[in-house]
Amino acid sequence: MIRWHAFFKQRQNWLALLLIFTFVITAVAAPLIAPPDDPESRVPFKPVGQSFSRLPEPPSAEYPLGTVPQIENLPMFGIAPGQDAFYNWDVFFTLVWGTRSALQFGLAVTIVTAIFGIIIGSVSAYAGGWVERLLMAITDGFLAFPVIGAVWIIQWTLFTAVLDQFADPETFRWWETLFYELKISPIMLGLILFSWMPYARLINSSIAQLRQAEFVTAAHSMGASSARILLRHLLPNAISPTIVLMAKDVGGMVIWAAAFIFIGFGGEVAWAIVLVGSRDFALGLGGNPFVYWWTFLPVAAAITLFGLGWNLLGDGLNRAMNPHHK
Repeated sequence: MIRWHAFFKQRQNWLALLLIFTFVITAVAAPLIAPPDDPESRVPFKPVGQSFSRLPEPPSAEYPLGTVPQIENLPMFGIAPGQDAFYNWDVFFTLVWGTRSALQFGLAVTIVTAIFGIIIGSVSAYAGGWVERLLMAITDGFLAFPVIGAVWIIQWTLFTAVLDQFADPETFRWWETLFYELKISPIMLGLILFSWMPYARLINSSIAQLRQAEFVTAAHSMGASSARILLRHLLPNAISPTIVLMAKDVGGMVIWAAAFIFIGFGGEVAWAIVLVGSRDFALGLGGNPFVYWWTFLPVAAAITLFGLGWNLLGDGLNRAMNPHHK
């Protein structure tokens, strides 16, 4: 149980709530803060003018955070490869609208991951015996596999499927539906498939400790079914550690995705895609991070503060749920 009086006594928890609240309000009010040219558009990128030299424009009255050259291949956002390839993006527009893609990505991946891990961990802990040994062995096997390797394999499988479509278009149809229509990127799929294990381990450990508790024995003696005992008695008392992990993972998943996108895996976090566009000007040959600071600093700060806010929230919830903390 969360001790809310202890939670609100900590200053860092107020900072966490302020940061998260700011991002949520920005995401909700994005059409008012940075109106798109097309009111129906939800694409977090705004082409602002042709740039034959493909150099970023510095901040101005029209573009408060300047512009950055556009990346051509953005199928996740409905932009076809090569479309508007010679335009710059408004950094401020993407900074505002990118809060939506960050929140959607972080929450979606975390919730799906947590649900899957909680199901595996709770079933294994309550069943015990060979079921628990088998499921925990599978969990340990996934823990041994690095997430970056999983994302790379999924990317390579997708690439192979794209090549196979020329021989047999039917073989690519389900990949096309998954990645382009449902907007599930290889990064999202890789993080979901290889990030559920801590949830399974946490819930397994918590339920294993509660399985012999008196209230569980009483529920058994009253004829309660296994499903009822698990859902009504065990999970509510064992879920606290996973709530803390979920709070931290919302920001962590976005940071993971940003890192993958930056090194070239592709994905749907708009902030990170702007960082890819700024790479040649901040790090490349002839680039200067002090000259072209607006191409990376605003979005890098947004990613950092986004991760910091959720991480502080997780720490605050952990202190509020742990009776040993005062």
